[in-house]
Amino acid sequence: MRTLAIHIPLLCLVLAGCTKDPADTSGDPDATTTASTGETPTTGDVPDESSGEAGSSGAALPDMAVGDGECDPWLQDCPSGYKCMAWAPETEGSFTGNKCTPVVENPKAASDDCKVEGGWWSGIDDCDHGLACWDINHDTNMGNCVPLCTNSADAPECPENTQVCSFWVPGIAHVCLTTCDPLIQDCNPGQACLPEWGSNAQEWVCTAEYSFDEGQEFDPCAFSNVCDPGLMCWDPAKAVECSDPMNGCCLALCELDNPLCNGAGAVCTPFYSEIDVTAPPEFENVGLCVLPG
Repeated sequence: MRTLAIHIPLLCLVLAGCTKDPADTSGDPDATTTASTGETPTTGDVPDESSGEAGSSGAALPDMAVGDGECDPWLQDCPSGYKCMAWAPETEGSFTGNKCTPVVENPKAASDDCKVEGGWWSGIDDCDHGLACWDINHDTNMGNCVPLCTNSADAPECPENTQVCSFWVPGIAHVCLTTCDPLIQDCNPGQACLPEWGSNAQEWVCTAEYSFDEGQEFDPCAFSNVCDPGLMCWDPAKAVECSDPMNGCCLALCELDNPLCNGAGAVCTPFYSEIDVTAPPEFENVGLCVLPG
């Protein structure tokens, strides 16, 4: 996880997937990750960990399949009809363990819309085996089915060569996300290209974007991916126009070799210098419009 001041992942979304940016929280796959205080998921029908009973989406779980850390997400060593999923108690801000949860009848395929039961934390969704519901909208509990990483932590694999394994919570939650170009914003409609913080932003990945009618430049952003594509939820002290010190602020990405910024006094500053990380060669031209200094 990050250790920089404004840039540390704060208490969650993701996703079943959030994006670890200044307004994001580590381990929450939810799309609506809070920028300052964390989210409060809604209560849902989740497994009773003491009795082994599943929620409304499945039958009773075998005793061996219930509880924190009771299965291996790399081995997927659950009984037939179950999958090993990351989960957390509802009050936690990130995934804390793995457990076997039921695969529903007629499950959703990769890239399909999906729904989690209860909230991002439950580990129960309607995606097929080997998939997890990610980029979850807290208001609807809807997300998108993405592949879980396979093979091993030392040599993770994804089904597509355009995907990278994002170690959301190492040892617990690892998903395959599609790579993208932040200056082109070449993700599918409804997605934004944001840093993959698990790799210290060495990759940029497509994640669901929930700005709707908001999320324009200089708008406040309480969540990680509620800014329009091409904007980052960042430190409000970095722009004159940002008036809400309690939340993040949507600031524009820019090209260092064509440094155009709209904010008063804003300068197109190397993005990676902002986070004190060496830029990969393919992203050396990525900048962020911020006040100097």
